Amino acid sequence: MNNNKIQWYRILLWSQNPDKLKQFYTDVLGLEEAKHLDISDDYGFLLKLNDTFSIWIGKHSKVTEKNRDPLRHMINFYVDDVFVWYEKMKDCDDVEIIQEPMVTPPTRESADKRYVFTMLDPEDNCLQFMNP
Repeated sequence: MNNNKIQWYRILLWSQNPDKLKQFYTDVLGLEEAKHLDISDDYGFLLKLNDTFSIWIGKHSKVTEKNRDPLRHMINFYVDDVFVWYEKMKDCDDVEIIQEPMVTPPTRESADKRYVFTMLDPEDNCLQFMNP
């Protein structure tokens, strides 16, 4: 039996301008800055979503411009009310709504519907907001 299993994960978002991207994730999405690293070969921010999950936004020498393939990876944020988040995001600068709130396909026929909307952050990273 293999005892060397994956124990946890962290989402890493690389940017040419991590300061600007961090500002969106803290000021608009409400994540908390837990750490700022500024050393010669590493620069970025650890942002806490909650006590368990965090996102690292850092500078990477090979990353320039916006994400060129934004739909390849999506970050799902589970929220109580998708429509409240949609109303908050739809008028934000540097945000593009990809899909307005809709019922998720697996729950179309269910009495307990789940909703989702999809957007791009200021660097075209794809985010989805979904109710649990």
